[in-house]
Amino acid sequence: MNDRTKKMNLLKQIGIMSVLLFGIFQVGRAINCSVERQLFLHKQTIALKSGETQAEEINKELRDGLTSYRSSAGIERLARERLNLAGTDEVIIRIAK
Repeated sequence: MNDRTKKMNLLKQIGIMSVLLFGIFQVGRAINCSVERQLFLHKQTIALKSGETQAEEINKELRDGLTSYRSSAGIERLARERLNLAGTDEVIIRIAK
């Protein structure tokens, strides 16, 4: 082989090596982004499950409250607390805070 052929082969090898190094770099970047995305999604899943648990607890409390208001005693308590109503032989006295 002459010097020119050796230089051409060296340039080809350097070109191929640079393309391969660029490819390896891109693969590493993609793996890093994928891991970060998975961690982000895992944290979101945990937050959503926590929110779901809280919503279920609130729904249970609301259901229990509706059940208590279905009775006559519950309706009377609702009228006293929310509507400031009193019975026929009662007087409401408001004290300012």
